[in-house]
Amino acid sequence: MKRLLIIFSMTIVALIANAKAPQIHVEKFFDGRYNKEKSVRTSVSKENGRYYRVLHVANNQAIVEEIYKTLTKDTETATKFFEQTGEGGKSTVVKLINNDETINIGFQQDPTGTSASLFINGSEKAFK
Repeated sequence: MKRLLIIFSMTIVALIANAKAPQIHVEKFFDGRYNKEKSVRTSVSKENGRYYRVLHVANNQAIVEEIYKTLTKDTETATKFFEQTGEGGKSTVVKLINNDETINIGFQQDPTGTSASLFINGSEKAFK
């Protein structure tokens, strides 16, 4: 019985240790690093138990390329991933699951590669 209690306790500790917020690489772009950058506009909202973050970049190819490079890291752990490239530019959608909830990441780049929008949204539970 004592052995069973020890195993049960260790299992609970292991589950708690693994229950952490998902690592979303593109979240770093919402940490304020571009607050003084005139070409970047960021919006963050929380309403009705949902988070929504959007970042718009205008005429700054270096930032757009950095966002896309970072986004490719999130595609590696994605449940679903979709990318389309054409005359209108590039669109990427990434779906992650955490706590049985969906986190959506979207990226839209203009054809010149100098302007883009990035968003992350999902329920609060998905980010815990």
